[in-house]
Amino acid sequence: MTQRRTPDSPGPDTTVEPKRTRLGVGGGRSTESMSVALEPDLVGTVVGGYLVQEKLGAGAMGVVYRAVHLDTTRVVALKALRSDFLDEAAAIQRFRREAQVAARLGHPHVGGLVEIVEANGRFALALELVEGESLRMLIEDSISPERVVVLAGQLLRGLEHAHALGLVHRDLKPDNVLVDKRNDRDHARIIDFGIAISSAADSDSIERLTAEGVVIGTPEYMSPEQSQGLPVDERSDLYSLGMMLYEMLTGLLPFVGRPVQILYAKLKRDPPPMAERAPDRPVDPLLELFVRKLLARDPEQRFANARAALGVLHLVVNEPAAAGPALGIMDVERALAVVSLPAPPPLRRR
Repeated sequence: MTQRRTPDSPGPDTTVEPKRTRLGVGGGRSTESMSVALEPDLVGTVVGGYLVQEKLGAGAMGVVYRAVHLDTTRVVALKALRSDFLDEAAAIQRFRREAQVAARLGHPHVGGLVEIVEANGRFALALELVEGESLRMLIEDSISPERVVVLAGQLLRGLEHAHALGLVHRDLKPDNVLVDKRNDRDHARIIDFGIAISSAADSDSIERLTAEGVVIGTPEYMSPEQSQGLPVDERSDLYSLGMMLYEMLTGLLPFVGRPVQILYAKLKRDPPPMAERAPDRPVDPLLELFVRKLLARDPEQRFANARAALGVLHLVVNEPAAAGPALGIMDVERALAVVSLPAPPPLRRR
């Protein structure tokens, strides 16, 4: 797999040295990598009626396999809890909560749950298998602006569905978006709601999966408020989407460096202009303004929700003249036509 492209010598606008912050995010992954390497391979075994065919990937708590049900022949993505968590009640409880979250989702642009599987001491989730590439792979191959707009609209619709259920993803990134083809058209689906939380204050059906004040997520894509361990709502996911769109349009992230540097930069600076990061990739000014609104450091300055963002994206594509005011650009000629200015005072004779 190709490595993510980053500039050879990032300038001062993209990297910020950390000062005293509340971030507390480490960059080491050696322990996790070692645990995954030692994980028993389930390929060729049967788990809860599913024949495990091949390994697709691994995360902090689970390993994902392609599997087929022996009776129905349905092919799924089988996410098995890692063996080093099998004796941890808290890990099993969190995994069950992920299943509860996935069971609530049902949308063309969101991956859902097929069933929960428990067999031979293993606990796994049978998830809808999306045949396609990760958005990460598409970014590495370059994506046209027109294609970016289509994918952005689909991701906003998926987020609108999740947010309507009171769910905040909290780890939206290119690796958690899969894109397949339907009638020769891109079809994006958001996956892995493993660290999602319920944003509804009175929700008791889905409890918070992690304690408030704990920073969890991916530094490059998480919102400023999430990086500080503050409460988050749907606007945090919109920020993460903005980071993804910036990367999709330029091939680069706005900030680079160590995790704590990236998070500190988000707290102190707005993303640099896209032309500065990728001068060889011209981006429509209105589309860039749309992305910058998603990336506002203050959540109050972002779109209120995914539906509002989707509406403005429609204007950017179909009604540019109306998109400007919606993004905060004043139409000067129109303003002068409707504003009545007072008459100037008479000149005084000397």
